[in-house]
Amino acid sequence: MYQIVKLTFPFADNFDKGKPRPALVISPSFSPHNQLIVAYITKNLEDPLETDILLDSKEIDFHLTGLHSASLIKLHRLITVTPSTLGIIGNLPNSRIPELKEKLMNVFQLK
Repeated sequence: MYQIVKLTFPFADNFDKGKPRPALVISPSFSPHNQLIVAYITKNLEDPLETDILLDSKEIDFHLTGLHSASLIKLHRLITVTPSTLGIIGNLPNSRIPELKEKLMNVFQLK
């Protein structure tokens, strides 16, 4: 879990079309269909939301992500996918996992 992967992420306004994008795996595989939940990652750093996570290229463990530039994890943009559609490019640094969990709690209003 917490791998950064590459997949074709559907456009928000047209699920029939998409673009190759990085995404963060935020769930273990579940159901008989072996599905995962992933969160959208973008290098567009403008207008971040309070639930976004900044992956700053200046951070010491940024290289673990496999990303090429600073990016935002958009925790409000989620989809379910099968693992066979993913290409692993990196991992979320362990130091960022507490922030991820806290922000997911906020996204789903679980506290």
